[in-house]
Amino acid sequence: MKTIKNKFLILIACFLILGCNEDSFLEEIPKDFLSPEIAYVTVNDFDAAVLNLYAQVRNEFYTSDNQNSFPAISWDGTDMVYAHKNFGTRPDWGGSLLLPTNTSLVYEAMWRPAYRIIYDVNVIIGRSEGPQSQLTAEQNKRVQAEAAFFRGFMYKMLANLYGDVPIVLEEVTSPRRDFVRSSREEVYQQSAADLLLAAQELPDVDDVDNSRINKLAAYHLLSEVYISLGKWQEAVNAASQVIDHPQTALMTERFGSMVDHPTFGGDVYWDLFRQGNQNRMSGNTEAIWVLQYEFNVPGGNDGFQLERTVIPRLWQAKIANNDGSVHPLIPYPNTNYYGRGSGFMSPTRYLYDNIWRKSGYEQDMRNSEYNIVRDFIVNNPSSDHNGKWVFKDNVPIALSSVNDTTRNFFPVFAKASVVGQHPTELYHNDQTVPGSLTNSAQRTFRDRYAIRLAETYLLRAEAYLGMGDKENAAADVNTVRNRAQAPVINSADLDIDYLLDERLRELHYESFRLLTLTRLGKLVEWTKAKNPWVGELYQAHNNLWPIPFNEIEKNIEADLGQNPGY
Repeated sequence: MKTIKNKFLILIACFLILGCNEDSFLEEIPKDFLSPEIAYVTVNDFDAAVLNLYAQVRNEFYTSDNQNSFPAISWDGTDMVYAHKNFGTRPDWGGSLLLPTNTSLVYEAMWRPAYRIIYDVNVIIGRSEGPQSQLTAEQNKRVQAEAAFFRGFMYKMLANLYGDVPIVLEEVTSPRRDFVRSSREEVYQQSAADLLLAAQELPDVDDVDNSRINKLAAYHLLSEVYISLGKWQEAVNAASQVIDHPQTALMTERFGSMVDHPTFGGDVYWDLFRQGNQNRMSGNTEAIWVLQYEFNVPGGNDGFQLERTVIPRLWQAKIANNDGSVHPLIPYPNTNYYGRGSGFMSPTRYLYDNIWRKSGYEQDMRNSEYNIVRDFIVNNPSSDHNGKWVFKDNVPIALSSVNDTTRNFFPVFAKASVVGQHPTELYHNDQTVPGSLTNSAQRTFRDRYAIRLAETYLLRAEAYLGMGDKENAAADVNTVRNRAQAPVINSADLDIDYLLDERLRELHYESFRLLTLTRLGKLVEWTKAKNPWVGELYQAHNNLWPIPFNEIEKNIEADLGQNPGY
């Protein structure tokens, strides 16, 4: 019996020695709280993480009205607007604002949210290869490609604005204080690698729903990155993937939700920005990537703050009665008067006047009475001038103070508003003037373009221009201008300055103007020439933003360095 017992103990010992993986045995995987080990397992887990990237990009770069946030910061201090009201009447871009120590601007506007997204991408990609991942090979390719798109997007923007920045491609699991900056070219190369992966692996444009990116969105961004690298033919090829796709085309005929509206006329450019018209399911073949907003839906963010930011406070514009009393143009914000604007940013004369005088002022559809509204009818029963046009009928409107001209009354860019389409839940109880709104109606209640085909044409034109092929460059520019019924440009007259003007005419209040100008190294020169009120305060080194001092200060194990002049 003792012999049998000894043999049994020997067998147990052998089993324990040979059958126990000590590392696996000691590995702790939490079961009762969320951790990376259990958060990135199923395809639904990874899909939720990827969808969070969409939310971060939308909320950090396209939604806010804050003066230190995108998109407002991408227009302020350029040729587009005079100043955000919170910066004062003449912000000092060359001095007190663009300082490395101004954390609320130079860190919070781009650096922090971009690297937060990059960190999350690195977690997703790394965990998709981890032992807990249950992704199939095809699911893994899709997850990595979609995540890589956002990393490529962020590195493109970081390189545009700051130049040399750190490249981080793996999840950071413990504190690091040894980051070093890679050259701007290397950052663009990394962006190109990520976007090329996305372009090759993502579904086609009509194989995804409205909420998801597709391969054409990646090719569009890739074209811009190749331009930044001076790879002109590659940029042309990438843009051509979008332009020549059988399911994409500029919209040239009126379409969508407001075509037959009894109050508002319009044109096809106006139609592009009406509620419900942005997504491809509406028949919009120009849409490449559209950010989704939903009113009164959890996570839908209601809308973005463009209307509040760039539409004037028409409901506070002061009209004098014959007895000297003053009454506003309209008694309340009004859906038929472009909503509840707050006039945070007013357009420069260059934006609302000069560029159109170089483009066929009366012909260019983008400057039509529907798209840039310069005169309004007084609609207030308390006014002696009720029913009259402000300028056409010489109504006595106050246009003397800063608030009068930069907040209450200036040209309205209709693309910023859902005129006539505000949610009925936000209508004022007093409908003496039909369409009156409460003060809560201050967002643009529709979806928002992140990429539109018209910009792809202008990117390809820039690439052709870089190659010295002015004929093809002019052909692409004229495709956009023909849709706008604007006079064509002769190839001999086309240069990068004209292209910058055309981008402004087509993409005002859509694209990030600041990043276009810094990418080209023209922020200072261009703003001085087109918006001298703020441009004259710039200094030469402001063509790049400074590296945030708080990042330099805590990076104690390596020299992060600083951009010249700061």
